[in-house]
Amino acid sequence: MIRKILFVFTAVVSLGLVWSCKEEAVPLDEEQFKSLLIDMHRVDGTLAVARRTGGSNDLKNYAYYNDLFKKYGVTRADFDSCLHYYSAQNARFSALYDAIVDSLNKEVTVLDKIIDELKANDSVNYFPTLLDTAALDTLRLDSVVTVVVDSIVPGLYKFSTTLQFDSVTRSRSRRIVSFFVSPDGKDTLHVRNIMVYPDTLKRDYSWSQYADSVYSRLVIRYMEPIPVDERPKVFRNGKEVKGEKEKLYDLEDFGGRAWDNQLFRPYISRSTEERLKSSLRR
Repeated sequence: MIRKILFVFTAVVSLGLVWSCKEEAVPLDEEQFKSLLIDMHRVDGTLAVARRTGGSNDLKNYAYYNDLFKKYGVTRADFDSCLHYYSAQNARFSALYDAIVDSLNKEVTVLDKIIDELKANDSVNYFPTLLDTAALDTLRLDSVVTVVVDSIVPGLYKFSTTLQFDSVTRSRSRRIVSFFVSPDGKDTLHVRNIMVYPDTLKRDYSWSQYADSVYSRLVIRYMEPIPVDERPKVFRNGKEVKGEKEKLYDLEDFGGRAWDNQLFRPYISRSTEERLKSSLRR
């Protein structure tokens, strides 16, 4: 596929050439020209990605190529002259592009290996094993349960859990609270609170949050009471009962449990990490 794209590119450029040059007049020798073409196709790939993401800018694109010509000390006319000369020798040009394709494929292989290594932690569940529970992955929610995850490193964290209760209530007076904490305990990064709906049906809850190097541990508190002034209002017959807020229900009466607790740190690109870091609100 790469080879096909490269030859189409070469054919299009060659149609606009109306002169040839002698061996001794070629501005770049074969190795220099090969290096230039490799760099040019790297730029082509970068710009192709930019076009797919809506970031294409013609003036900026020309600047990329002009900078490339400056790097090799040639002009666009010099490049066209070399391209015409080498492409006129089919066997030689075919061997040249075989070397270019091989070089690009090796780069892709190396990059794929690096990305695979970076993604290796995607499947690591950082949620601690619960050795003091009957089932290692199940929490009994008959009281407020606090889980602490130590050794937090910078990255995007994704948490999820499944909750189920033996009884049902409409009250929404409890929540899952999560926050990252600095080593000295003075800096806290709060994750959005998740209101819990006690139900006999299974319900999934989740959040995602980026944490930078300021923080060293994560605290997750299941079924923490929502402060009275933040609780939902009470309605009867479709009308608000002024001055009343939902009452706190007793966890021991509901037989709640949480399982499939997961905390992953998926791989993200450097640009995404910088964007998330700049949006942090402490």
